[in-house]
Amino acid sequence: MKKPIFWLALAMTGCMLGPNYHTPDINVSNHWETEAANSMPAQKWWEELQDELLNRYVEVASEYNYDIQAAEANILRARALRQIAASTLFPHINFDLNGTKTYFSKNGPVFAIGQAAGNPADTSSTTTGLPFAIQTPQIQNLFNALFDASWELDFFGKNRRAVESAVAELESRIAQRDDILLSVQAEVARNYIDLRGFQRRTHLLEQNIALYEQHAAIIRMAVDVGYANQLDLENIEAQLASAKGALPDAMAEVYRAIFTLSILIGRPPETLVEELFTPAPLPMAPNHVAVGCRSDLLRRRPDVRVAERKLAEATANIGVAVASFFPTVTLLANGGWQSLMLPQLFNWGSRTWAYGADVNMPIFEGGNLVGNLHFTQAEQAYYAAQYQQAVLSALQDAEKNLRNYVETAQSSVEYDQNVRHNELVVAITRERFLKGLINRIDLLNNEKQLISAQLTQLDSKMAELFALIALYKSLGGGLNLSE
Repeated sequence: MKKPIFWLALAMTGCMLGPNYHTPDINVSNHWETEAANSMPAQKWWEELQDELLNRYVEVASEYNYDIQAAEANILRARALRQIAASTLFPHINFDLNGTKTYFSKNGPVFAIGQAAGNPADTSSTTTGLPFAIQTPQIQNLFNALFDASWELDFFGKNRRAVESAVAELESRIAQRDDILLSVQAEVARNYIDLRGFQRRTHLLEQNIALYEQHAAIIRMAVDVGYANQLDLENIEAQLASAKGALPDAMAEVYRAIFTLSILIGRPPETLVEELFTPAPLPMAPNHVAVGCRSDLLRRRPDVRVAERKLAEATANIGVAVASFFPTVTLLANGGWQSLMLPQLFNWGSRTWAYGADVNMPIFEGGNLVGNLHFTQAEQAYYAAQYQQAVLSALQDAEKNLRNYVETAQSSVEYDQNVRHNELVVAITRERFLKGLINRIDLLNNEKQLISAQLTQLDSKMAELFALIALYKSLGGGLNLSE
């Protein structure tokens, strides 16, 4: 019992050639260039927008989106490949049950030898004493029930490095899934905001068209009685046509957003038309946004984790390449039963066994092993550079989006003030119109100015929400560091 344990321990604890992987040290400050709250970002960041319908669509897309399902399938494939790689660390045992019936040629070397082959000088064997003229049966049955075992002893860590590589590939696939999941969630939120924004734009454009139509009607009446000329009429008609021309584009964007949302949740494009065509308010950005510590960014960002795992995989592959220069030692054994007659196959006298070992040492490969080593070393250098670039890109992306969100939020506040001032202007103008102090056209012009301010405010609100989504995405979304 001690010998098998010895071989197992030796095989599993032998040296592992090649470099051991360590996550590169990156010195990242905890402080953002833009002032921000360092508390942990919300895991379900879309809930910060306080829209129940949006929450439902994000949850559905996270489960049924086909890009995410494909990424999940890639994880299963990588997990299976890891299992295949790990199987090389253990003995392989097979059972083979077979039977054959053989017809030997009468002129062949087995059927007749000695005198039977035409040599009368051969009489008997000096070793066995049996006459050489003995003939074997021309038809012979042979039955086998054999166990076959082999075990490659991983003295130099080739197989263990391959398992390391497979594990890193699996973790890379998981990070890629997280990246796709984050992108899908962000796209759902963006398209939902697009939908509600363009529905609001459609409503404002319809109001604007109504104001221009009232203005045009007044000008036509003025032309008829001689208080306005044709130039005034053509000018207002051109403005009316321009206002009407913007409406179909907004309606097209409403349908585009609905179709896109349907696809993102894994449904045909027309699925959500009835449910979403009724306008609803635009989601509101939260008053405060937590961005977490800057140093946590590298653990939260899926793209950085993908790059880091690719580097770990490439490092393990160097160990596989180095171990390929050394011998492979395989233990071999087989045993079971063998008989010419099937009823006697499992008799004690039918037992047979054999064991041995195989040592395979590469001598000359024409540069194949050296080339493979150089390839893995170059691949590690490539992924090391890719990881460093991914870190810098992540920092740049997060800082840029944080600054962009802060600035767009401030712009949104100013545009809100602009709308409030225009609302006061319209209220004062309407009061003066009702008192007969100004004409109808002055009131219409101020109302159109209010619509223009509201359209600008809408653009600002949508830009603020888009910037918020981009910020959450650049922070790594709602991924839990404990996972």
